[in-house]
Amino acid sequence: MSYRLSADIGGTFTDVVCINDATGEYTTTKVLTTPEKLTNGIMKGFDEVIEDRYKQVQNIVHGTTSGLNAVIERKGAKCAVITTRGFGDVLEIGRGNRPDMYNNRYQRPRPLVPRKDIYEVDERTSADGSVKLPLQTASLEAIAGKLKDGGYESIAICLINSYLNPENEEKAAAWLKDYLGEGVMVITSSETAREWREYERTSTTVLNAYVSPITKSHLVALNTELKTRDFEGNLYIMQSNGGVMKDEIAVDKAVQILMSGPVGGAIGGTVCGRKNVIGVDMGGTSFDVSLIVDGQTEITVESNVEGFPALVPTVNIFSIGAGGGSIAWEEGGGMRVGPQSAGAKPGPACYGQGGTQPTITDANLVLGRIDPDHFLDGRMKLDIDAAKKAVSNFADKFGMDIPTAAEGILAIANHKMADAIREITVRRGIDPREFTLLAFGGAGPMHAAHIAEELGIEEVMIPAVPGGFSAWGMLQADIRHDAVRTQMAPIDEVDSATIDGIFDVLYEELCGVLAKEGISPDNAVFHKAMDLRYVGQEFTINLPVDDASAGAFDKEVAKKNFHSLHERLYGHSAPGDPVEMVNVRLSVMAASNKVPASPVEGVSGEPKAIREFPGVFDFKEQPVKVYNRSDIGMDSKVKGPAVIVELTATTVVPPAWTLTVNEMGSMVMVKE
Repeated sequence: MSYRLSADIGGTFTDVVCINDATGEYTTTKVLTTPEKLTNGIMKGFDEVIEDRYKQVQNIVHGTTSGLNAVIERKGAKCAVITTRGFGDVLEIGRGNRPDMYNNRYQRPRPLVPRKDIYEVDERTSADGSVKLPLQTASLEAIAGKLKDGGYESIAICLINSYLNPENEEKAAAWLKDYLGEGVMVITSSETAREWREYERTSTTVLNAYVSPITKSHLVALNTELKTRDFEGNLYIMQSNGGVMKDEIAVDKAVQILMSGPVGGAIGGTVCGRKNVIGVDMGGTSFDVSLIVDGQTEITVESNVEGFPALVPTVNIFSIGAGGGSIAWEEGGGMRVGPQSAGAKPGPACYGQGGTQPTITDANLVLGRIDPDHFLDGRMKLDIDAAKKAVSNFADKFGMDIPTAAEGILAIANHKMADAIREITVRRGIDPREFTLLAFGGAGPMHAAHIAEELGIEEVMIPAVPGGFSAWGMLQADIRHDAVRTQMAPIDEVDSATIDGIFDVLYEELCGVLAKEGISPDNAVFHKAMDLRYVGQEFTINLPVDDASAGAFDKEVAKKNFHSLHERLYGHSAPGDPVEMVNVRLSVMAASNKVPASPVEGVSGEPKAIREFPGVFDFKEQPVKVYNRSDIGMDSKVKGPAVIVELTATTVVPPAWTLTVNEMGSMVMVKE
């Protein structure tokens, strides 16, 4: 008998899922995240679900936002940057555009590496890829002492035009590795982001160098703990692109796992039984929105990490600071909620760990939308008096009573979350009413119906493992890797053989990565894509070109598809204008053994409430029935107001809403 484990580290909780490969049955648990040492929380969760059977564990998939948090909190590694002489100010100059155009107080994020830690060397690669000036080793020797004595944990090498020819970068990296030894990680831009745009390429490389030592330290500690428990299987790391890779590969590519936590839920959403889905993951710190159209996630070829561009394929996820731990505060006589979070420690006031500020969780508790005796399946008792005190102190600032202030907190939070959904739907011409709202995360099911009501969404789905759904989704992910080359030219001026040759180079590169994964190319699927634009445009559109690549590359098919995609995205196209190719991309996916979605077994007939207590909805006190999720079967029907409790989450069924269970074990809510 074999098992698979997955772990999703959030800002407040760590979710763990264990799958029995023989039966498809799963076990879940939720433990507090341990920020001081993340492995402590993971191993506590693993020990709870697998006990002493680590030898029987085949694979472990791990997703985390630890690298992202390091960027947000500026707690990454101390790193230096080496660049071509004359280009030391690339990070400081950045781009001239303003993300917040009408904010006169907008300030660009401070670079992760200060100017004093950026060093210039003598070398030059021309815009055509030819080496105009070979790397002058003497210029490296001149700064060697500073690099060795500067306390650097990593070195980011980003030389001008090295995306075309990495020769000088490779020489610099080899020299530095030999001089500095294994204690300092050396990362090159040509291995991190092999495409044009100097600022974006430098930013991506610096992000990689900033978080890689932290990722390496974490993975080494995790492997050490697993080995002491006789784990002999494979450890995979979730990537931002929706795939997984082995941990030894992830060590040098930490920038590719920055969004690995939220992505797991998006991948799980592709197998939830609905084609068009809006996935919302609400944990303790953030609210993450993903969009699934025709059963596929959206992938962007460039992302933004706290204001820093990253040339990394990423599942399109929009996040805001609204989680169960988001703090309510007063500003200028008005209520505000988030983005500050109480996190895991001290956490919401009701956790009894010293927190005194009112949070979304505290507001839900005082309104009777959380059962204090059945939180985490009764493993964690909530202090309702502490929650009332925190909300009361907040309410006094506005001359309100506790229920009114708590309703206000939730109304603001729900509106912010609904607006986050509008950001990736309505503002892009997509009608959210045509989608199912899939709510997961520990707090998502509590707010789902209210968010759906504001947006006019008719169906809300709560998966079988809501609190651990991101962790469960990681077990649905395939092994995936991406490669890219920049080739800028009007597509009509490039012969098909040249394009096919670029794809061949990328194919060989990815075959080398597959070898590290222990996978034959014959057992993988390759997908081709290109970044195209009209000549004169600044930005590109990523276009899949598999259908143009059956034989020799068919440029006419690619152009026709580009015009159609441009029309669909922007409402217009210019079929008579020349099309320019910018980047050529190849992705490879190797299927993993999918875990079938097995229904939750429940009793037949109408479920019996385990208790009833007063709750507040729409400023009116009403009796709220509490049900165990395990007592709700496929022929059950629960009418609101009600609360459904289970280990990983709490689901709120508001008045006028009805909840049933579908054939996949997911709870479905509709408004009467």
